[in-house]
This record gives sequence, C-alpha cells and structure tokens, in this order.
Amino acid sequence: MDNFKVVPFSSLSETVQNLLKSATEVRTKAYCPYSNFSVGSAILTEKDGKIYTGCNIENATMTPCMCAERTAVAKAVSDGYMQFKTVAVVAHQKDFTAPCGVCRQTLSEFRSSNGDIEIYLSKPSLDNVLCTTISQLLPLAYVSYKKDSLP
Repeated sequence: MDNFKVVPFSSLSETVQNLLKSATEVRTKAYCPYSNFSVGSAILTEKDGKIYTGCNIENATMTPCMCAERTAVAKAVSDGYMQFKTVAVVAHQKDFTAPCGVCRQTLSEFRSSNGDIEIYLSKPSLDNVLCTTISQLLPLAYVSYKKDSLP
C-alpha cells in the first residue's frame, strides 16, 4: 500500500471534489443490466481544465462492453483533448474500484505533460478517497512506439 493513500473527501481540493461528484452523478446513468455494477468516471483535461464524464455500458455479448473510464476518454479525445491531468472513478464494492487493465493502458496513452495522471477512487458515499497515479497503477505500461516519431 505504499503507492496509495486514503484521505477524507473533505481534505481534497475543490477541483478534485467536483470531479468525484461528477463521476458519482454520471454513475447513475450506467447501462449495466447484466452485472448490475455501475461505475462512473470523470476526467480533467490538462488544457482548459475541462471535465469529461463516462459511465459503463454493457452489452449482452460482453466483449464490446465499455468501461466508464474509456467512455470518458472517448468523449475527451473526440473533442481533441489528448492529455489528462486527473481521473476520478466511483463505484460501490467492499474496497475501492480501480480501473481495469485495459483502462489503465488506455489512460497511460494520455498522460499529462508531467508524465503522469492523478487517480482518485471512491465509493458513491464520497467519504474516503484512495489517491494514486496511473504510473503507480501501471508501472510498466506497454509502449510500442514513440508518439513523436510518427509521420
């Protein structure tokens, strides 16, 4: 647990609190008739500080399901935002719900200019929040090429 710290919601900045509230709100729109496990995510872009939200969207065949984090990423990228400063994920289970492996790898593609993304995990009650970073969740992210070497 050296890579994580759990803090009270009230101790976080107003920006992070608003991000977590946005993730909590969008979670109520999740389409999850198969798992009944609703997840909400909110992303803060590095440029302009814009917030994009996403919820999980399931499908009967399961493979094409979209996690909340990737839904928010798709919305942000569609608007031209490629660097994220902060991500909030809200779900309800015994412990904190962290992004799945696919979402971790997806988020790592859009690291901020400092090379990382702050990650905040909470339950809908927003009492305690686990604070970490994408590099702590995915220390050996897969990289197949250097983005700046593309034509």
